[in-house]
Amino acid sequence: MPIRISPAEWEVLNVLWDKAPATALDVFAALPDHTSWHQKTVNTFLTRLVDKGVLRVRREGKSNVYAPLRTREQCVRAESQSFLKRVFGGASGPMLLHFVEQANLSPEEIRELERLLKQKKAKP
Repeated sequence: MPIRISPAEWEVLNVLWDKAPATALDVFAALPDHTSWHQKTVNTFLTRLVDKGVLRVRREGKSNVYAPLRTREQCVRAESQSFLKRVFGGASGPMLLHFVEQANLSPEEIRELERLLKQKKAKP
């Protein structure tokens, strides 16, 4: 069963991917201002992420120090696969078409998409 990471937990993970290892206070201080969470809220998210196997925690003096057990890429891949199954029934083509139609892509992004599609087309 895939690990479900809430939007709030993603905020906490983004801090740790950038600043790990970090204490709960470090994470709290580094969160974007728009969160307006209390320290206890951050502690709760950290505990949940440890329980889900996404973070590890070790005791250092009087503080817990947190670090990711999974990379950002691993979590993004898992979330993408879950989204694909839930929203598009596992069909990647319709999902890609939807996002390409909706996105405001730069010329560089369009070139990269074209390159990837040519590469896919060339593979048997």
